[in-house]
Amino acid sequence: APSALYWVGNAYYAMGDFKNAIAAEQRMIATYPTAQKVPDALLVIASSQQELKDTAAAKKTLEELVQKYPLTEAAEKAKRRLASLR
Repeated sequence: APSALYWVGNAYYAMGDFKNAIAAEQRMIATYPTAQKVPDALLVIASSQQELKDTAAAKKTLEELVQKYPLTEAAEKAKRRLASLR
C-alpha cells in the first residue's frame, strides 16, 4: 500500500499536477511513516515545491530529508539539490 500511494504521487508529478503530487506523498508519509519509500516521497514533494516556485519550502523539505534519513540514496540527492539552491 505505501508503494501504491508513492506511485500515485509520482504519476501526479509526471502529469504536472504538482499540488496533488505533494498531497499524495504527504498522505503516504502520514499513513505509513516508517515505510521505505518515505525518503523518496520527500524528494517528490521537494521537486513539486520547486516546480511550484516555492524554493523556501523545497529547501526545508530537502533539509528534513537529509536530517531524518541521512544514510539513504534520497538524502544524497537532496544534498546535491540543496547545494544548487544556495
